Amino acid sequence: MTMQGKHGAEAGTEELRQEVDRARHELGETVEQLAAKADVKALAREKAEQARSRARDAAASAWQSAGSRENMARMRQGGLVVVSAGAVTAAAVWMRRRRRPSTTRIGPVQVRVRTGRKRAVKVHRTKR
Repeated sequence: MTMQGKHGAEAGTEELRQEVDRARHELGETVEQLAAKADVKALAREKAEQARSRARDAAASAWQSAGSRENMARMRQGGLVVVSAGAVTAAAVWMRRRRRPSTTRIGPVQVRVRTGRKRAVKVHRTKR
């Protein structure tokens, strides 16, 4: 830039001042952005708040879906299925135990246990 006269020099310096001010402003914004990225505590707080918000939303939707009449009916049916399966299993175990006396073989000794008798336990020696 060639400056001519007093007015030309003032005009050139004014442009330079405006350019320097613009550069300072841009540099300030860049520094603020970098400081925001480097602020670990603020980032952690923001992530924690997002996680809390997602958890609240999930809990609210779970409560809404759990409270509907259709789901209550499904839960009752599921409970009924579990209870009846347990009852069938208990009956099968009870019938199997009643059918034959329990016999345990421990080495060369056989132990037979009968309930409701005077001699409930009977031990037999066996040959190996």
